[in-house]
Amino acid sequence: MKILVLSDSHQQSLNSDFVKQYDAVFHCGDYGISRGILEQNKAYYVAGNCDVLGAKELVIRWKGRTVLLTHGHLESVKYGFDRLVYKALDYEVSVVFFGHTHRQTVFEEDGILFVNPGAYPDSYAEITDEALYLHQQGKIRKMLFKW
Repeated sequence: MKILVLSDSHQQSLNSDFVKQYDAVFHCGDYGISRGILEQNKAYYVAGNCDVLGAKELVIRWKGRTVLLTHGHLESVKYGFDRLVYKALDYEVSVVFFGHTHRQTVFEEDGILFVNPGAYPDSYAEITDEALYLHQQGKIRKMLFKW
């Protein structure tokens, strides 16, 4: 299993061949000109504060986990994560993918994994069965994580 998590690509285009190598793609909003590639590849995506079309949030059951996909602007993530944590608890999810801040962030609270992949193309995240890989400006940080 290989998942791509990205956010805030704005006017950066996605390469279809890059996206196709993943079993699932989650885009956390502000997709800009990438919407067509996301739709062609059956990716999950939400609208960010710069997008017009798309759901504001999605709750997805994928490979035994329940995932909340949101941009984060409605939860004011630039000012803290409390609202996002409460929403995750309300939805009873085990993973939250969010964006908006353009800063890569990973934390766990109340048994829930929160991942902000940062702004694409400089930053993105990959998840496999065994680990979470954080890509940032050509460097990769590996964190053990069991999907």
